[in-house]
Amino acid sequence: MIVQSEWLKLDANEGRCLLSPSQLARVLSPEVARRYPQAELLERDLAASFNLPMEQLIATAGADDAIERAFRILAGTGSKVLTTVPGFVEFLDAAVRAKADFIGIKKRPGSGLPTQEICETIRRDKPSLVIIASPDNPDGTLLSTEDFELISNTCQAEKAIFLLDLTYLDFADDTSILARGLATPGVLITGSFSKSRGLAGFRAGWAMAGSEGASIIGLLREAGPPFSLSSPAIEAARIALAETDAAQAVFVQRIKKERVELRQALRAAGAETWASQANFVSAFVADNEAFSLDLRKKGILIRRWPGNPDTEGLVRITCPGEEQAFDRLMAALRSAEGIR
Repeated sequence: MIVQSEWLKLDANEGRCLLSPSQLARVLSPEVARRYPQAELLERDLAASFNLPMEQLIATAGADDAIERAFRILAGTGSKVLTTVPGFVEFLDAAVRAKADFIGIKKRPGSGLPTQEICETIRRDKPSLVIIASPDNPDGTLLSTEDFELISNTCQAEKAIFLLDLTYLDFADDTSILARGLATPGVLITGSFSKSRGLAGFRAGWAMAGSEGASIIGLLREAGPPFSLSSPAIEAARIALAETDAAQAVFVQRIKKERVELRQALRAAGAETWASQANFVSAFVADNEAFSLDLRKKGILIRRWPGNPDTEGLVRITCPGEEQAFDRLMAALRSAEGIR
């Protein structure tokens, strides 16, 4: 039997924690524990890191918190929100909690973005909020410059807010969409410390907007409690920003290497897969239940979506970002069932 500590969890896109034991000791010190959280300290550091005025950003309890606030305050009861499906489950869940009507534009993973359909639906249905993740989850593709311009222009014309979730952007070869989003009116950008910094357990993230979007950030600030982030989360994110850039660069390069090799292995085994710009690789296999169960028997967990017709046959495998774990994954794939 495989004990819990031996599981290789590649199902949740969690990054490797970049904080050392001594840095974690600072995060969990008695002084940090006894003080009320001061999110403005993290916001000051974020502003310096991204070269933005503080009024154009807010620190949140992960990107989820920023997304939740945006749905409540910018959409809400009876309004409409639009995104692609399959996609990040939080988009649908947040719409349900906000009592907003959810419009899902079908996008087959690995295929091009249905930009024309998205824009036509925005013009026809007038959603309050349009959400696109770049790189996308679950297929890991990046929003092109042309698609960004078409969607953002349509949103501006129809007075919809364009929420651009860049949680996986650190792993992309081209990260220029961040600057483009900040320079575009009506765009709200969300991000997280969970992936490339490996702080998912601390729940730290952010939302940002360009100079014309400071009022949107103000609305998000009013939409949450005064202490949404804990003091340890704030301290962990601050240390990560100030002291882990070199480690992050090494980790990201490791992920980029692994995703190429993982994609090649899946293709060689008969899966339908494509280039990813995130920290995972997705693929269509002949029997994703048999495939995931086979890997589970070997102590490896991967993501699939039982009962969802939009993801039939789809699997998503997080790149572990560590040599020994990646070698274990590749060895398991060589004899895996259900791929072809």
